[in-house]
Amino acid sequence: MAEKYGISDGQFKLIQKQAERRAEMRREFLKQRTNPWKHADQAGYVFDTAHQRFISMKVTHFDRFEANRKTSLFGFFAIVVPMISYGYLVWNERNKREQKIRAGEVPYKDRIFKLC
Repeated sequence: MAEKYGISDGQFKLIQKQAERRAEMRREFLKQRTNPWKHADQAGYVFDTAHQRFISMKVTHFDRFEANRKTSLFGFFAIVVPMISYGYLVWNERNKREQKIRAGEVPYKDRIFKLC
C-alpha cells in the first residue's frame, strides 16, 4: 500500500503513528483548553512546558551567546563589508559626477541638484 508513495511499509507506519500521536496531543490540548474549571486558577490557559522552554530560550538567547570565529566572520561579512562597499560605491559615484560637473561636461539643465 505504501509503495505508491515511494516509501517502505515501515516508514509509512511510522508516519502514521506520528500523525496519530500529534492528533491525540491536539485533542488533549483542546480538551484542557476548553475546560472552564480546570485552569481557572492559572488565568485560564494551559501551561505547556515545551512552549515555555521555547519562549525562555528565545528570551535568553543573547545571554547565552558566545562569540567565536564563525559568528565574528558572519557579523563582519554580513554587516561591516556591505556598509563599507555601499559607502565606497556612493562616494565613487558622487566623485565622478562632481568631476564631470566641474569639467563642464554636464549642462546645467541636466544636473540632478540645481537651484532653479
